[in-house]
Amino acid sequence: MIVENIEYSDKYNLVKITISNEFFYISYDFFNDLALSLGAVIDFDLYKEILRENDFNRCKNEALKQLSYGAKTSFDLKKKLKEKKFNNDSISRVIDFLTEYNLIDDKAYVKSYINDKSRIKNWSKGKIRYKLKAKFIDDSLIDTYLDKISYDEEYKKAYDAGLNKKESVNDKNKVYRFLASRGFSYDIISDVLGDLFK
Repeated sequence: MIVENIEYSDKYNLVKITISNEFFYISYDFFNDLALSLGAVIDFDLYKEILRENDFNRCKNEALKQLSYGAKTSFDLKKKLKEKKFNNDSISRVIDFLTEYNLIDDKAYVKSYINDKSRIKNWSKGKIRYKLKAKFIDDSLIDTYLDKISYDEEYKKAYDAGLNKKESVNDKNKVYRFLASRGFSYDIISDVLGDLFK
């Protein structure tokens, strides 16, 4: 195999090399380490290294593209990259790279997610916990930030939701089921129902 073309790609900030009519994107540092030139003969071991570096760079660019749409957990990002058929080695390297540069941070994601869903969307602790567990977030990390939501905040969300439901149905059992389906705890629901149906 022979290097047929070498050019710098402004779009990806990588070196684009052509070997046997195939394009590969490699980092500038990797290119310098290889000391490739036009017409250089590539053996199979070097070809495998170039393939590995190419896959890593494509995977990294896809990950950065995904992150440009919004914050992701490491689990969500791995899932997206696997769907795009990147190999596990490249995915692990990309996750390590992004973590090193604080581009993905599960702790910051959980803190922001809980804050947004609790204060803006008025979700219950139970619903937030369920959604975060579906993203394979560690329980201790979830509990650290969920515990910051006070009883009074949770009660107010449940009371407001229960009051709206009571206006349309005025049935204690239906309001109970409604609040339970929203993920509110039994203690919160009992207190809210006690105040709504005096």
